[in-house]
Amino acid sequence: MTREKVGGALLTALNAEHAEWRPLLALIEEALREARRPAWAESVPALERPAPLGQPLLSGTVVRLAPRSVRRWVHRVLALAAAGGPAEPLLEAVRSGRLDPRSLFAAAISQDVAGLDNLAQMGGDDRGVLRVVAPIIAMPLLLACREAWSPLVPAAWEDGYCPICGDWPALAEVRGLDGSRHLRCGRCGGDWRTEWLRCPFCGERDHQRLGSLVSDGLERQTIEVCERCRHYAKTVTTFDPIPPEHVVLQDLATLVLDIAALERGYRRAATRGCPVAVDAVAGPSRLRALLRLRS
Repeated sequence: MTREKVGGALLTALNAEHAEWRPLLALIEEALREARRPAWAESVPALERPAPLGQPLLSGTVVRLAPRSVRRWVHRVLALAAAGGPAEPLLEAVRSGRLDPRSLFAAAISQDVAGLDNLAQMGGDDRGVLRVVAPIIAMPLLLACREAWSPLVPAAWEDGYCPICGDWPALAEVRGLDGSRHLRCGRCGGDWRTEWLRCPFCGERDHQRLGSLVSDGLERQTIEVCERCRHYAKTVTTFDPIPPEHVVLQDLATLVLDIAALERGYRRAATRGCPVAVDAVAGPSRLRALLRLRS
């Protein structure tokens, strides 16, 4: 079965099991479809040199995007979100020019929470809609960055946050016959190996402060917890890596683990893993770029 069919089957299952998620799943499905457009791969910044150890590859990059492409995609996301009602003020703010799509896009890529909140206030969003749709807006470019930059991830990467985009892992995989442990990023699909006895959020290595919760009937899924920071990591056993574009769906599919952890007083990391600075500037249109290549 192809990756597209596997992802489609998971989307169908989630739609059937969680009718309340359908607006969000429709946004994710649209983002995965959008990510296949060549324009996003063409917008990935060329890295002249590897980032310093501990610094995500995305940090300090300049993303050149065709203004029309950015506006089209931001408008599409907000239009889909507005079908449910709450995103209508944001959509109207973009249509009227009160909100700059490129500024919104840059804040979404860099997870600039303060910037997103300012933009939400300017756009009349008093229900936190922008925080929900920002990862969707960023997804096509971040998936393209992971595709291009994965070979550049340092083998010695030891941090708990993603070496591509700096976000905390959405889940962990116990993978293959050797049972190696890999952390996976929900924003870009990043994949990096980590130690077994190490909390990705605070670095705790004391086995007496690290533990796991096992859910009944879910032998291949556990919750790794840390008593020092009280954060947790959902862990699934897999033979092959979860496709990068499906990590966000697996995160939703394992919601029962989040509920179990929250009921026991553990929580997800609320802050960004590692802040990154990204500058989104206007680049040539796709037509202009093709004409330049042809000439």
